[in-house]
Amino acid sequence: MLAKQSPANIKQNNLRLILDTIIQHEPLSRADLVRLTHISKPTVSNLVDELIARDLAYEIGEGSSRTGRKPILIKFNSARKYFLAFNAGRDDYHVALADLKGTIIEEQSGEFHASQTYHDRLQLLSTCMRDLLRNAGITSAALLKIHGAAPGVYVGKGQALKWSGIEIPETQDMQQFLEQVFHAPVLLNHSSKLALFGEKLAGKARDARQVVYVDLGHGLGGAFMFNGVVYFGANDSAGEIGYLYSDPKEFDAYALAPYKRGALETIISGGALQQKGMALAQKHPATKILELAGGMVENITAKTIFDAAKLGDQQAFYILKESFAYFNMGLCNMINALNPERIILGGGISKTGDFLLDFITHEIQDKVLIMPEFSISTLQNKATIIGAIAYLIEHTDFLTEL
Repeated sequence: MLAKQSPANIKQNNLRLILDTIIQHEPLSRADLVRLTHISKPTVSNLVDELIARDLAYEIGEGSSRTGRKPILIKFNSARKYFLAFNAGRDDYHVALADLKGTIIEEQSGEFHASQTYHDRLQLLSTCMRDLLRNAGITSAALLKIHGAAPGVYVGKGQALKWSGIEIPETQDMQQFLEQVFHAPVLLNHSSKLALFGEKLAGKARDARQVVYVDLGHGLGGAFMFNGVVYFGANDSAGEIGYLYSDPKEFDAYALAPYKRGALETIISGGALQQKGMALAQKHPATKILELAGGMVENITAKTIFDAAKLGDQQAFYILKESFAYFNMGLCNMINALNPERIILGGGISKTGDFLLDFITHEIQDKVLIMPEFSISTLQNKATIIGAIAYLIEHTDFLTEL
């Protein structure tokens, strides 16, 4: 038997329902709210007045009416507070300021330099955030929450994510540092999971419910969506596909450790392809790879390997063919185990488009029970920022937190 709700609980639930309805369908009149919520007219009127008094909603003027008195329309006060989101990658960063409905007001991006220390990078990131607030005419007191994305893993339940995408020691706690600067709650999450949140809202996962997102960047990461919900796992570490094993010898020889590259990641990732290309160029200077890098081995990247392969360089093609053979084994295992309807490829390597897909789809067709649809992310770097903001909206109770 259901427990009887107190009048206070009933009022709170009705207030939340009305606020949620305004947010989803604004602008609305009081009559619209009665129709959509099935709450009585006097109660709706009283609760709307309370939302206005609390500065959660406001009247914008009269709406249209075929007959009789014109209704007064109501909107959610999305400028009551603001969200700040950032994506701190290995080589670059992206920061965005959004209102409470997720509309991006200001955004800025830039690059880190290899010589910068961890502290230097945090200082640059916080300076960019302050500039963003100043440009928008907003103080840090107007921030409701800050949400950051970084490449990294969780090593234990309740422990903070580490910014493990860079080969420099982490001398400060990112979350603590930013909370001290902005005096607002800071939440950190894995960039791949937030990218899938972004794809769900505005990208290739909008019309799908079972999705595997593969982040082919300098490292190798992933994220899963089951029944329309992004899956985080028991310790928030789901999606670490770079730690997959692809053969018994590798399984016996590799000792897994957090913040150390995963077994599969050492074979197929932007960093792994870069190392293979540099080694090849040093051994065979006549390769197209070195030519495209301007004769400088240190300029070789994963993109250089793909570009050389596109131009017919057989050695570059072999690097990709061999590397993706391992990737495809892991991918087939995931497909057969999870039965996703769609695989979304993101990250810097995904920008090679159909040429990338040729190394995957043609090779796995007879290795999977049901072939999913493959898509290249069109949001690319924006997916993580969009996802970070969307996550905050989904995990914020405006009624109690404002």
